[in-house]
Amino acid sequence: MKEYSYEDIEAATKGFALDQLIGKGSHGCVYKGTLRGGKQVAVKKPLEKLQELEQDSKLDHEIDILASLHGNHLVNLLGVSHSSVDHNKHKLLVMEFMPNGSLHDLLHSSHSCPPSWPRRVIMVLQIAQAVLSLHEAAPAIIHRDVKSANILFDRHWNAKLADFSLAVRDDTLWTLEPTRPAGTFGYLDPWYTTPEKLSPKNDVFSFGVVLLEILSSRKVMDVACHPASIVAWAVPLIRARREVEVYDGRMKLPQYMEGMIKHLLYISMRCVSSKEKRRPTMAEVASELQGLAGKLWCPIWACRRMYACFYPWRRWAKRKVSTTKIVCKDHLFDGNGDEDGDDSDDIY
Repeated sequence: MKEYSYEDIEAATKGFALDQLIGKGSHGCVYKGTLRGGKQVAVKKPLEKLQELEQDSKLDHEIDILASLHGNHLVNLLGVSHSSVDHNKHKLLVMEFMPNGSLHDLLHSSHSCPPSWPRRVIMVLQIAQAVLSLHEAAPAIIHRDVKSANILFDRHWNAKLADFSLAVRDDTLWTLEPTRPAGTFGYLDPWYTTPEKLSPKNDVFSFGVVLLEILSSRKVMDVACHPASIVAWAVPLIRARREVEVYDGRMKLPQYMEGMIKHLLYISMRCVSSKEKRRPTMAEVASELQGLAGKLWCPIWACRRMYACFYPWRRWAKRKVSTTKIVCKDHLFDGNGDEDGDDSDDIY
């Protein structure tokens, strides 16, 4: 793991200036930094109010988790640095920078253009692959905080899962203090009330909530609506076959995708089942989503660049999805990961 000098990190973040602050949570602040040579990074700095031993324990745990992982759809750890405050050293995490903000901002910000339906399908698949890569690790890793604010976009608009401060390994569930129930209200599995009920199925529930959020663009907890919970609102509508009332009304659903989006709704309903045993595994979800994504196609009349767009998509469909690019407004992807005409402010 690379060791960055504190002086270089301080210079890169302009002394941790407020205008470089791009995220803040219960465990620390995240700053945008530009290293010598122009490389952009994200620097996680622990909150000073935390006790030193608590700081070190939490960051060491997060570093241990991140150091064991590397995936196309995970925000990767680049290295660490050490700051010296009152003669006590504190670790700083240096991570890859994600310039296109979070899924939460994309779905709920009034300044963002709603993502097209094909793009939403690819997002869902990439998020599922990210969670699956954790569950397939040896030993398995449970994220415990899968939510739209922790899903970030790189410069090619690939979705990546971030923030492993609550993650735990499956083989340490009975020994680590972090196994106490934790997560974000609205995404948190109601079944997860005690440490012994922690399992990968808790992440499956949270993924199902994110899936509903992507398809509806409704906030997960909205006190202005009744019911406030997205799960309590959406599941009865899906069961009553009133799926159209769940869809994001800002974007017209292409006729050729109606069956696919309906299928996604039924996957989400299985994931958020109140009975844990009825929930699918992430491997089952990812496999099902892979099959759906492979059916995306571009109507001949919808794209003048059919030859340039369609055939790269056909090649892409035959291999495992990792990156995507929307090359015409609503229909196609070419495998490079960039979306034409979609801009966003830099937010980590």
